[in-house]
Amino acid sequence: ILLSISTRCRLVKKLEVNKVYIGDCLDVLTTFPDESIDMCITSPPYWGLRDYGVDNQLGLEETPEEFVDKLCDVFDEVKRVLKPHGSCWVNLGDSYCRSPNSQDKSGKTGITTHKYDYDFKHKKNYGDTYKPKSLVQIPSRFAIEMTNRGWILRNEIIWHKPSCLPASVKDRYTVDFEKMFFFTKNPKYYFKQQIEPVKDVSLKRAEYGLNQTDNSQKAVNVQDMKKMGTRFVNPNGRNKRTVWHINTASFKDAHFAVYPPELLESPIDAGCPEDGVVLDPFFGSGTTAQVAMEQDKDWVGIELNPDYEKISDKRLKPKIVEKKTREVANKFWNTK
Repeated sequence: ILLSISTRCRLVKKLEVNKVYIGDCLDVLTTFPDESIDMCITSPPYWGLRDYGVDNQLGLEETPEEFVDKLCDVFDEVKRVLKPHGSCWVNLGDSYCRSPNSQDKSGKTGITTHKYDYDFKHKKNYGDTYKPKSLVQIPSRFAIEMTNRGWILRNEIIWHKPSCLPASVKDRYTVDFEKMFFFTKNPKYYFKQQIEPVKDVSLKRAEYGLNQTDNSQKAVNVQDMKKMGTRFVNPNGRNKRTVWHINTASFKDAHFAVYPPELLESPIDAGCPEDGVVLDPFFGSGTTAQVAMEQDKDWVGIELNPDYEKISDKRLKPKIVEKKTREVANKFWNTK
């Protein structure tokens, strides 16, 4: 399921789905035809965090500005290959400025964790240096540059991690969230509304403007609310909110924590039609493909590190076979 791409070219060919393309994501994207993808969802490398030992990797740029520019160049190509109704979802974490001359290596994985001395001179008037211990604000800089380049930012989703790792710091709060940005190519786009349950009666009352200060008013049960009609309450639930409580996940064959399948389930359901194609330009261990196939949707992945060939192939091959078998069966019964 792999195709190597080594040089940047403009040779556009028919897009092959349910395949991982190995190569630089910008190089590979230039070979994809215009408006061939329904949605993109991905988690790019975070800036200044890890060295994966691969040439041309994102995340080790000397300045935040250079990182954001290169990252947005990738999404310029994503925008080209998206269909007019397409959307783009990006999970991106922040980095702290750390003390200089400190770098540590993991003996188990060989991945280098970088701790830079942030002494940067920016084109914009940010000052001569970043102060140690300050957040770099990578997600905010990225979102602003994306909108500067013509994307429409529909939501900032907060991924709250109830099971986040404890932090050793004592002079700030432990960070237990990351952001997921929801962009669209055009003002009108495909979106399947996502409904979440409202379980608590008091939440139902607050949600639909019922009086909570009047002690004489009895609690409103579900049956009473249904009698009020859809003008006051949707018995199926409410429009999904933007703070998602999802535990982190791990994948034993990957070298680091991967984003959990649950984080992708709602975006892929919302943003990709049933016969659509989901793109992940930073494919990693293949979580995006796993969730797409579980929803009976096609996918395309791009991954720079060839070491992930065995990881994604081992993880996805059974699901690919299952999906093809199901498609053949459906085609057989539809012709009967």
